[in-house]
Amino acid sequence: MTGPCAPERRERFAVTVAALVAAVAFICAPVARAADDVAARQVELKKGDKIIFFGDSLTQLAGQDAPKQHVTKGYVRLVRETLNEKHKDKGIEVDWVATGGHTIPDLLKRLEKDVLAKKPTIVVIQIGCNDARRLPKDTFKTGLEELIDKLQKEKIRVVLCSLTSVGEKHDGTNKDDPNLDAFAEVARGIAKAKDVPLNDLRKAFVEYWKKNNPENKGSGFLTYDGNHWNDTGHKFVAEQMLKKFK
Repeated sequence: MTGPCAPERRERFAVTVAALVAAVAFICAPVARAADDVAARQVELKKGDKIIFFGDSLTQLAGQDAPKQHVTKGYVRLVRETLNEKHKDKGIEVDWVATGGHTIPDLLKRLEKDVLAKKPTIVVIQIGCNDARRLPKDTFKTGLEELIDKLQKEKIRVVLCSLTSVGEKHDGTNKDDPNLDAFAEVARGIAKAKDVPLNDLRKAFVEYWKKNNPENKGSGFLTYDGNHWNDTGHKFVAEQMLKKFK
């Protein structure tokens, strides 16, 4: 480009490119914010709501307040008592459906009889530690998507939790950490894609260990065996669950 007008043309071109970049950023920003918001989003409780926590041994033991030598009060009861106190006028019911060892295909099998039959208005899905050690990631992903689709088809509001732990070392050196992190990322992606609130328990657990487990031990902080929650763990999980309701 030559001649006296060349600098002016270059300046106009630069301004045009800058404006285009700014416009694209403006358009994309709400999408990015919406994706990030699933972890901050809450479910507004309504009069007569019935919440079911749906999962594996972690929720089963929470509902049973067990094992007694490690657990005084499970997170299900802690959530129930707190919501009943905070929302006395709403008559909120809190229940659980869970079996030790279950994975996402098991949850799909029992959905109709054990969950939908109880007519919940809100279902909190807490699953993944067993899946990450037994199932292909794609099986977990497609199964979790199907489960959420079936719940939403029944007009049930969904809260999705990421999995927690099999070992409490905070630096990623627990044996199963690579799979656990990969499956937690799947849950995060599904929450964004399905536009449902995310309770990112995996992230919360890791942050807790970094603050409270300076010696990087494998258990004894939120769990009694690296996986199943102790009293401190149930209180912590209850706090995370309660953050999802308003």
